[in-house]
Amino acid sequence: MHFLEVPGHTTPYINRDIIPLPPSRQTWSKKVFVFFWFATAINIAEWSGASASLALGLTVSQAIIVNLTSTIIITAALVISGYGGGQWHVPFAVINRAPWGLRGSWFPLLNRVLLSCCWYGVQGWFGGQMTKVMIGAIWPSFYDMPNTFGPDAAMETNDFVAFIIFWLVCLPLLLLKPEFYRIPAIISAVLVLVAALAVFLWAFVKQGNGGPLFSNPETVYGIGNLQGSQLAWVMVRCINSGIGGWAGGILYQSDFSRYAVHPGDQVYGQIFSIPLCLLGSNILGIVTTSCARGFYPNEPLLWKLYDLLQAIQRNEAPVARAAVFFAAFAFFLSQLSVTVVACGVVGGMDLAALCPRYIDIRRGSLIIAVIGICINPWKIMNTANSFISAISGYAVFLGPLTGIMFADYHFLRHRRIKLSHLFLPQTGSDYWFWHGLNWRAPIAWVLGVWASLPGFCASVTPASAIVSDAWVHVYYLSWPLSVCISASVWMMLNTISPAPGIGEVDDNDVFGTLEKFQDPKDSEGKEESDHLNEFPTYIASLDHA
Repeated sequence: MHFLEVPGHTTPYINRDIIPLPPSRQTWSKKVFVFFWFATAINIAEWSGASASLALGLTVSQAIIVNLTSTIIITAALVISGYGGGQWHVPFAVINRAPWGLRGSWFPLLNRVLLSCCWYGVQGWFGGQMTKVMIGAIWPSFYDMPNTFGPDAAMETNDFVAFIIFWLVCLPLLLLKPEFYRIPAIISAVLVLVAALAVFLWAFVKQGNGGPLFSNPETVYGIGNLQGSQLAWVMVRCINSGIGGWAGGILYQSDFSRYAVHPGDQVYGQIFSIPLCLLGSNILGIVTTSCARGFYPNEPLLWKLYDLLQAIQRNEAPVARAAVFFAAFAFFLSQLSVTVVACGVVGGMDLAALCPRYIDIRRGSLIIAVIGICINPWKIMNTANSFISAISGYAVFLGPLTGIMFADYHFLRHRRIKLSHLFLPQTGSDYWFWHGLNWRAPIAWVLGVWASLPGFCASVTPASAIVSDAWVHVYYLSWPLSVCISASVWMMLNTISPAPGIGEVDDNDVFGTLEKFQDPKDSEGKEESDHLNEFPTYIASLDHA
């Protein structure tokens, strides 16, 4: 089995992709983080997800209030989550060894891997739809390709062909090291920002106002005017849904903040780019959808951007094909960024931590890409309501993980961890606990999950799981409620039975990760040695595990 092992010095708990980064790989500056989030946060899911709230009966102004609220909560959570990676230059997989234990941390990793596979498929499907629009803009006959799939497939042959093309384009990009995504992220950010504004301005000018959905969504969906508690709970549901779409992203902040040149550099992108992009793309998507309803009244509600671009090609002059192509190309690049980096690389990093001897980020990313096809993303994207249920539902399980992580790192340990012990599978490690599992973590997680489970079951299987409105309303609060419950339980358990090593740090910089590096540009183009080999004595002590 040695031929299958990852090159370099590895153990069951360490390889070069999850070890604290050397200064030569800490290359992301404030500017890079700002552009990185522009490239990944302006995407089809954000554009379409905001508009989907109209399907539940909200007016445009109410939907904007909902998205503003969820954006504020998401931004705060992202900032809190990213501190560990920026300070210690380790990924989420390693940070969570402190609360869960070296073996117990496999549980949150498996949750994250599952989510990465799902989102890779969904984001890849969005990218495939933009590929379809690009091909159709050049060769309109592509839209009329004979369909060989049955009526229950939820897609046509040209959809699948475009999806596979996008999937194949992603594969070579998964082989790049994360620190080399800087320049592509900047290019993608500029193009997608220009394209999003261009589509919005064109629609607004063509309609001449905000569109008919601003005050009367019920005329489209047949939903009565929402008022009182019914309106309040629909808005709460949409807020939780918005957070749920980012529940995985909130957890993985350390996967990218670890590349920061200086601790805290990642915060600039989070507090500037994230609110601007999330709220901006939400507003652009909502208003553009509303406008399109006005000038294309005979079309279905075009809350999916790729549907709008296809409608433009059908209804406008032939010269519009060029504009449609370039708009689709910009969002195609954005989907490459979010699919490859935020789904593939993140999932690959988690798999690398689960099986460090045999999986590195590259191999893990390719595994995520393969599984991403198998989840049938075209089934998830059938309707707006199913989309809301899909992206918000799993937050039931991720919220408690977030609460434990926040409480442990910020409130219990006060951002002080013993870095060397996170890789030490021995009883002498502060994070070994009981056979590698901290018993406090599963208890806090279960207590955080259980309150939302009845409502979650009713949401997933409404025909067979009938619960009271009270449980459904608890489910609509699942992410913030589960974060608070698990965090509170975590602090209580550690007060009653304190864990070892709280607030302690290493006496020495064992991995050499905290040294100051003169300029990240100086490392570009240089052949990098195996960072693990620079610490043979310490790493040799882990080989027996």
